[in-house]
Amino acid sequence: MKPNKRSSRLLALALLLVLSLSLSLPALAAGEDDIIYIHTAKDLCAFSDSCAYDAWSRGKTVLLTADISLRGVDFEPIASFSGTFNGSGHTISGLTLTDSLSPAGLFLTLERGAFVHALKVDGQVAPGGTKEFVGGIVGRNYGTIEECSFFGVVKGESAVGGIVGRNEAGGLVANCTVSGSVSANRYTGGIAGYNLGTLRACINSASVNTANVDPTLSLDDLSIDPASSLTDLVSVGAVESRNATSDTGGIAGYSSGSLLSCINRGAVGYPHFGYNVGGGAGRSDGFVDFCSNYGMIYGRKDVGGIVGQMEPYLHLSLRDDLIAKLRTELDKLNALVSSTLDDVDSTNDHISSRLDSVSAYTNAAVDDADSLAGQTTDFIDKNIGTVNELVDRADDVMDALPDILKALEAAEDSMGDAVDALEQCNKDLTMSAADRASIRAAGDRIQSNSTKLKNASDSLSAVVGELQKYLDGTTPWDTDAVRGLLSDAIGYLDDAVSAMAEISTDMAKIAAILSDFLKDAAPKAHDDIQRALDALSDAAASLDTATGKTRRLIEDLNTRDDLTFYPLGDGYQDTLDSLFTNLRSTMDELDALSDGLSADGSTLTADLRAVNDQMNAVVNLCLDIFVDMTDADASDIFEDTSDENIDAVTFGKVRSCTNYGAVDADLNVGGIAGAMAIEYELDPEGDQKESSSVFDRVYETKAVVQHCVNRGSISGKKDCIGGIVGEMDLGIVLSCEAYGSARSETGSYVGGIAGLSSAGIRSSWAKLTLSGKSSVGGIVGSGSEDTSSSAGSGCTVTDCRSLVVVEDCDQFSGAISGRDLGVFRGNYFVSDVLRGIDRRSLSGQAEPMDYAAFCALGSVPEDFLSFTLRFVCDGRTLKTLRFDYGDSFDFSVFPSLTEQSGSYPVWDRTDLTDLRFDTVVTAEYTAYRASLQSDAQRVDGRSVFFVEGEFNETDTLTAAAQTPDPSAFPQLADNRRTALKNYFSFLSERTLPAMTVYRSVAEQWELSFPRDALAEHTIRYLPPEEVSMDHCAVFVRRSDGSWQPVETTSMGSYLLFTAEGENVQLAVLTTAAVWWLWAIFLALIAAAVFFIVRVVHRKRRKKTVKSGKKENGAAG
Repeated sequence: MKPNKRSSRLLALALLLVLSLSLSLPALAAGEDDIIYIHTAKDLCAFSDSCAYDAWSRGKTVLLTADISLRGVDFEPIASFSGTFNGSGHTISGLTLTDSLSPAGLFLTLERGAFVHALKVDGQVAPGGTKEFVGGIVGRNYGTIEECSFFGVVKGESAVGGIVGRNEAGGLVANCTVSGSVSANRYTGGIAGYNLGTLRACINSASVNTANVDPTLSLDDLSIDPASSLTDLVSVGAVESRNATSDTGGIAGYSSGSLLSCINRGAVGYPHFGYNVGGGAGRSDGFVDFCSNYGMIYGRKDVGGIVGQMEPYLHLSLRDDLIAKLRTELDKLNALVSSTLDDVDSTNDHISSRLDSVSAYTNAAVDDADSLAGQTTDFIDKNIGTVNELVDRADDVMDALPDILKALEAAEDSMGDAVDALEQCNKDLTMSAADRASIRAAGDRIQSNSTKLKNASDSLSAVVGELQKYLDGTTPWDTDAVRGLLSDAIGYLDDAVSAMAEISTDMAKIAAILSDFLKDAAPKAHDDIQRALDALSDAAASLDTATGKTRRLIEDLNTRDDLTFYPLGDGYQDTLDSLFTNLRSTMDELDALSDGLSADGSTLTADLRAVNDQMNAVVNLCLDIFVDMTDADASDIFEDTSDENIDAVTFGKVRSCTNYGAVDADLNVGGIAGAMAIEYELDPEGDQKESSSVFDRVYETKAVVQHCVNRGSISGKKDCIGGIVGEMDLGIVLSCEAYGSARSETGSYVGGIAGLSSAGIRSSWAKLTLSGKSSVGGIVGSGSEDTSSSAGSGCTVTDCRSLVVVEDCDQFSGAISGRDLGVFRGNYFVSDVLRGIDRRSLSGQAEPMDYAAFCALGSVPEDFLSFTLRFVCDGRTLKTLRFDYGDSFDFSVFPSLTEQSGSYPVWDRTDLTDLRFDTVVTAEYTAYRASLQSDAQRVDGRSVFFVEGEFNETDTLTAAAQTPDPSAFPQLADNRRTALKNYFSFLSERTLPAMTVYRSVAEQWELSFPRDALAEHTIRYLPPEEVSMDHCAVFVRRSDGSWQPVETTSMGSYLLFTAEGENVQLAVLTTAAVWWLWAIFLALIAAAVFFIVRVVHRKRRKKTVKSGKKENGAAG
């Protein structure tokens, strides 16, 4: 950087600082006159009325002193606010904005410099009008919103968010939370609908464009009329979001700004509806860093756990000197055309008309060049301050780093001396095993952290070298690259501070141990100890110096405001297209004139040649401008440079993000990003990949997914399902890890990292289960067959590792790639079933390894070194065991499960031997079988027995026929006399007589069935055809060995009886009716009674006659 330019920038910065201070002094002096206290809803309404004038709130501070309810209050939103609003943790509840126009929110617009802090809002924001820029707290934000929360329903059409509808460039939303429901058709986010600024450390728990409102919402909490029905509430919420929505995200719907350390916990999207749906952002070409998703993500196409569609960052490097040169050359062309017109014979109308057209086109091109120059100047003017600030920050880093590096070098030298002295002490001193072990462990940690410190130091040195090249002009200035280098410097400094702190701790431990030996040590040992202590002290002092300087530098950089770069206006591209259209039209007219003229050396021909030559000069200059703007080959539409300066990229990047939630959609589904491609916004269902510009244009594209991890299950109905990315049309995936599963129901292209790729995958790890119809691979399902991809490059897979299980695939499956389409280098895998690429393992490209060698490769993620066995029931993990590759388990490790009413648990697998992959054993409750039937059947095919109870699906009833044993039944008789004797034994036993007698044993059976929860079972028995149901009896053998008859009832052809236990022995005896014995017996009794009565009667008559005779004789 030239000294005079640097001095000018410093002078401008100083003048700006003085001016800023002079403007701020009156506000500081105003004191409490500009503090506004809001105690009631009336105060808030009055404050809102005052804010209708945008300048009224500048410099004012508003303090909310109590919770405020707006239920029943006619409240108008705060139109414009530029001051500080401190909510003090209080809540504004009952906010109801259903009749207001867009934009909508508690604040319609937060102006630049505005600050809203610690405010809670509950309510319902569903405005009329265009329904655009709708937020729970702010409609449109240019300022800062910090530590605020919203609970309720937010609904609109476009740019709708739980906190802010549209967050402009420079706008900051930090540490905010949302719960409830957010819905819209386009640009819908849990925190912000449309983000151009920064969203930092925000948490969304609201459902976003789902069919259900959060069940915790209540009518009172949402300030909805209590008379409203639940249907009304749902209509206010998310039901209408089932339409073909696009750009839906748990944090932001669309973002070209930054999403930093944000978390989504809410469900996002509706199954099989919607495009560009993500747990972080629906669509992003900005920066997404250290974000996490725990919610369920649904949609139709381009659906990801973090980003639905990841667009590349398009880089244009503008040079106003080339545009000025173009203006000069166009002026020359216009002058030549005017001269040619003067030489044209006025009678030649055709030529004159052509030249008039050429003149008109060149004039229009001149105007376009003027417009481009003006827009470029405006662009530079807006951003020059930011560039200067960036240069100053780079200078500060350059000034501080040499001292830090010098201190680190001194510490390294001192630690080397300390290590030498410690080795000598170890030889000279007699120490306990514990002391030696402590010193050895501390020394090992120092060695490890010293390596980390050296790496950080070397990286910082490299950053210094790169920054120096930008500052002294050796390397052309690149704003993004310098920002990236500064960001990297902060990261390396953090690493250095961490390593230095751990080294200092361990050195103190060693010094404490050695100090105990110093007093009693021999002279030589005493000197060695002292030398070691001195070296440790020097190293500690150097580390303290380096640590202090490093911390001060980090604190200084972190306390500065975020840099804001203003993009070119939307009209710039239109003007550029217009310029090229006019130039092409000029060329067409000149070609037509050339066809109509002969090269006869006439003045007119010479003029036209001069015009043509100048036109060629203009076109060549346009190409130079275009190449300079894109830094690419003008033969392609897009130049993918994602693989260059990866660490310096800060836009078009997803870094260090983790997805834990399930992602389910139709096509282009990924654990991190659904698709890495360019959105053309013409047909979201299609995949147009061609430019429609007048001239072929070149864009430098950067899209990077780096250090991301997916742990959720990824599923789709159709094509392109990936553990990290569904479809890669461009960009690079670097150092990512994929776990869980990736499955397609009916589609193809399923990969552990990417489903279908036309771009680069490097140093990534996949450990998951995969399934699909075709083209299923551990790293990539397949490279793209379309060589005309907008990325302009094919699939490359380098230094990747896989340990996957392919559960289902009809054709084209492999541990690295399903198909051999692309370039493969240095990839390794572990599998006893799969081969590297389709049916081949290729040396140097896709090589198999045994597990032990695989783990020895280095930098193996922790999840690859051990495995988990999980027992799951009803969606809950009951037990988790960690195991090593190849371990086995018996049934004793299975958790016990209780039976539920009417059902029993069944594990989906019981064989747990030689496990070589993460395993999930699932229990499902199955309804009990109401009965078991025996395999024993009658001649007509019907089962002999049925047992009713509560049985499992695998339970069986065994019915074994036994040889009849008549001797076991004394009731039986072989002749009529014995039968009669046995029958009339009831007289001596004083029991009632039966109507039948037992004749023979027809059958004997032994039944066995599994134990269930019932003590007694109902058994159905089908007698043989020759035995009548009316002439048989069932006996059951008791535990004491005796046979006892049981009571039976009939059900159709079956006899029903009950028996205890799960082992039943029964016998079926034939019977004979003996009712006729009773008839004879009764007849004999009747005859005997008649005889007795008659005898008694006769005796009484005789007695009566005798008495009469005596009386007559006495009378005579």
